[in-house]
Amino acid sequence: MAVAHRTASVAEIRAPVDTTVTQRTVTNRLLLGQLRARRPVACIPLSPIHCRLRREWCQARAHWRTEWRSVVFSDESRFCLGASDGRVLVRRRPGERLQPPCLRPRHTGPTPGIMGWGAISYDSRSTLVVIPRSLTANLYVSLVIQPIVLPFMNSIQEGVFQHDNARRHTAVVTQHALQNIDMLPWPARSTYLSPIEQVWDIIGRQLQRHPQPALTLPVLTDQVQQAWNSILQTDIRYLYDTMHARLHACI
Repeated sequence: MAVAHRTASVAEIRAPVDTTVTQRTVTNRLLLGQLRARRPVACIPLSPIHCRLRREWCQARAHWRTEWRSVVFSDESRFCLGASDGRVLVRRRPGERLQPPCLRPRHTGPTPGIMGWGAISYDSRSTLVVIPRSLTANLYVSLVIQPIVLPFMNSIQEGVFQHDNARRHTAVVTQHALQNIDMLPWPARSTYLSPIEQVWDIIGRQLQRHPQPALTLPVLTDQVQQAWNSILQTDIRYLYDTMHARLHACI
């Protein structure tokens, strides 16, 4: 039942069984079967067409190994003030619940934040670009493509550029700006295939663990920049080396 109904609680799994079986026994059996309760991975809903196109894309590149080292992966990510995803815990004594060291300030209402753009390659990374407002195609070209992407790609021998299918990426003005750059076609709704998503996650974890959570946008910008620069290139290379396994997991 635990496999057929992944969200079933221990009590729900125990219900159809003899009532002499305790919940502790059920829990122990689940642990023996390596069925531990974990937070579900968030994903984007996929239609059958999305699944087919992604599978075909993966099959066409299933033999790639070192070829991935020529690909420059890029993406945008948003970081918010005081955002918490439950990763941060505090240790406190009874009665210390409202003590300042045990609090994590957060904003009420819509949470302000920043959008950052970055690109990674096997041997280097771009500078991190902080986007000051909503990112349109024209702004993407003027702030990212022309000053960052084109020089970065020219520095990489036989480099191939990747970005997803967001409208600002597929706009005519963007395609024109990238007309002399080799592009990697990308299947729709396939964010997690790109290793840069794990880079954003690393940055998010660093922000969550920061001893002084950012309360202003300038401080948040500095913390994101520092986190981007602190990521080891060996960690980025490791993410590149997982591409073969990522594709085969989709096939």
